[in-house]
Amino acid sequence: AQDLQGKLLDLLEELGNDRPFRQQAAELMAISFLVTVNRLLYDSLHERTQVFENVLYLRICDYINQHLEENLSLDSLAAYFYVSKYHISHIFKDSMGIPLHQYILKKRLHASRQAILSDQPISHVYQQFGFKDYTSFFRAFKKEYGVSPKEYRMQHRLT
Repeated sequence: AQDLQGKLLDLLEELGNDRPFRQQAAELMAISFLVTVNRLLYDSLHERTQVFENVLYLRICDYINQHLEENLSLDSLAAYFYVSKYHISHIFKDSMGIPLHQYILKKRLHASRQAILSDQPISHVYQQFGFKDYTSFFRAFKKEYGVSPKEYRMQHRLT
């Protein structure tokens, strides 16, 4: 702000004197003043955007954690948070390092694993946490944990 005030005072001083090339110097000072104003505004808006994106990312994570059993498609999240699905994808990938659908899958598998260990019937677990059918649940679980849901339960009962 002090830099801005100094540039404005220099401009006013230049306009008030009779030195040669006064007009050209004043134009350059006016441009310098406007560039400084634009940079300050840009920085201010960029900071707010970063804060907004961080808050949005955290809100999406909370929403996902509380609604694992519901439809968590990109379209439904975009509609719920009133932002474009491309914006959500971008924010999420930048913040988490993995795509949104992968994060949701990992969260659902983790919750399923906990439910399996608490002796809930596996036939209910996959439905409870948003898997469309047992086959897709089985494949995802085995890929993530290296064993089937039933094998996982048996291995962890023994320990």
